[in-house]
Amino acid sequence: MPEHELIPVILTANRRIRPRLHRLTFYAEAFRTYTLTGPDEFFGLVMPQAEQEFTPFPVDGINLRSAVNAIDKEKRPNLRWYTVRALHPEEATVDVDVVTHGDSGPGSRWVCRAQAGDTAGFFTCNDLWRPTEAAQLLVADASALPALRNILAYQEDHNPSMLRTTDVMAVVTSDDEVEPGLAARWEASVHSLRIIHTQPHQETDAIITALRADYASAPRPGYVWASGEGELAKSVRGLAVYEWGLDTKNVTWVPYWFYGKARP
Repeated sequence: MPEHELIPVILTANRRIRPRLHRLTFYAEAFRTYTLTGPDEFFGLVMPQAEQEFTPFPVDGINLRSAVNAIDKEKRPNLRWYTVRALHPEEATVDVDVVTHGDSGPGSRWVCRAQAGDTAGFFTCNDLWRPTEAAQLLVADASALPALRNILAYQEDHNPSMLRTTDVMAVVTSDDEVEPGLAARWEASVHSLRIIHTQPHQETDAIITALRADYASAPRPGYVWASGEGELAKSVRGLAVYEWGLDTKNVTWVPYWFYGKARP
């Protein structure tokens, strides 16, 4: 795996593709030779405080949070985690889709106000999903839908037969936070696809209830990938391991964010 690095980037576009979904485009010459490790590659977005420019700083290994916390509070940037939606090496840009919630958090606040020319830091990370011969279950909330779409596209490009044994379950609180066309694009290709609409803070209960019902009499998946809000991802992992009996190595859970607190 390549060594992680903190890349200074410039925002070149901030497009609102849905009322609460922004597509950010970041430019850095390093993206011309950058290679994604996999379809659900995530990264740390380091956002300077208002009226400040991003200033590179040393990172101890991959412990980015500790490096950020070591910066004086007056200049300390904010850190949030997102998925690479698309890499364009020929343009030296990366697209990132971000679900916003007004001023409820530093990531959403920065994204809603960010304009072309603003600077930030892009901390490279890695992918977590893995291809398997076993039937797969992919679970995502709105924040993880870019990764979910990329996984399905990867399967289509590299092993289309995987799609026919893949179940997809997405949970959203509003269509205002979802890129259009998920069902239309993939419903006919995968084994099953469900989009569940629920209220904020009720995503976990909705997903677990649906999964228990769907697999009560049906063959259970051999591999599970669950991504999004931390409690949701953790609960799906618990269901797969403790109720379905999956080995932990066959369950990937990816917490992008947590209600009421920052992700480590």
